Amino acid sequence: MAAVGVALALPGTSASALPGSRPKPRTPAVVAAGKSVPAGYRANSISWLTPKRGWVLGSAPCGQKTCSDVLATTSRGKTWNLAGAVPAPISTVGEPSNPGITDIRFATSTVGWAFGPKLFQTTDGGASWASMTIPGNGRQVLSLATSSKTAYAVVSACRYAEGLCGQPLTFWRTTTLAGGPWTQVKMRLPVAISADVAVLDKSVYVIDSQSDGGTDRFYASTDGRHFSTRPVPCDNAKGVGLIQAVPMSASRVALLCEAPIGFGKAYKKVYRSTDNAETDRSAGVLGMYGIQTQLAASASGNLAVASSSIGSFMYVNDGGKAWAMPIGFSDGGAGWNDIVYTTNRTAWVVYAPAGFFNGVGRLAVTHDAGRTWAISPF
Repeated sequence: MAAVGVALALPGTSASALPGSRPKPRTPAVVAAGKSVPAGYRANSISWLTPKRGWVLGSAPCGQKTCSDVLATTSRGKTWNLAGAVPAPISTVGEPSNPGITDIRFATSTVGWAFGPKLFQTTDGGASWASMTIPGNGRQVLSLATSSKTAYAVVSACRYAEGLCGQPLTFWRTTTLAGGPWTQVKMRLPVAISADVAVLDKSVYVIDSQSDGGTDRFYASTDGRHFSTRPVPCDNAKGVGLIQAVPMSASRVALLCEAPIGFGKAYKKVYRSTDNAETDRSAGVLGMYGIQTQLAASASGNLAVASSSIGSFMYVNDGGKAWAMPIGFSDGGAGWNDIVYTTNRTAWVVYAPAGFFNGVGRLAVTHDAGRTWAISPF
């Protein structure tokens, strides 16, 4: 892959202090903003139903308070408008006394969820939100994903931000999206502080990452109902953990492994599978910069990884094993959230999420499979 250069100019960042960056990023194109976006709005999470239709969860001042506002677009992000507000705060890193929500996911044009650690649901496209009982009387939702017909959630019995409590995680599904009951799916998920569930139609992947040096748990389903174990490609014996699965088709999936090594660096490796993770092959090793990491994959096989630690970094791969780093910001680790491809070449990500140390909460977008990125104003 040919080297690519920084093309993203973001507030309060420097693109000159880290390898793979350039001192004068190109000024991004300006995209027209929606008319009813609240002043001071800062994004935290993004969800796309189609390449045209998406939602953003973020925060903005409203009187003496801060509201958790939801924006919506039907124009590929060219314009955004206020849809409604979730009656819970954005959970802030380092502030466990005021837990609320961190992420948003939509199953249809009307039904969606806001979660992490609490759980809220909308059935009117984000205009109104109702508090939901966490399945199994759990205390927090660690991960939630949905298809157009079924939603899945990994639930923890531990209190938010209080570490491990000795209780195993549980996994749940519901096919009645508009407030229907959840059914527990039996699988062995040892106690953990993080988990991942990913869905594409009937293909479902569940990861229980073991942070104590144990063996990660990895399950997959091809019908959305019956699950079986899958081999973990990461070297758990050396502390390399499986942290994410990203389905690309009914049978193809990308897998992300990571092992922090200190000094703002982590070993990061991606695998590809064409048989629902029964077998896999290496998609190469990424650069070391960055520890908090998320993976995105397009249907055509383009890969992008957003990572942060002492700075914020973006890595891209166009189908082979070679990775390039188009972004390397010395921003102190402002971070990313919800990197996702909406087409084979267009991907979105939240830069400096609002709940991550009071981040600026901006949306960044690429239309060339990650080689260049631009700010997309609200």
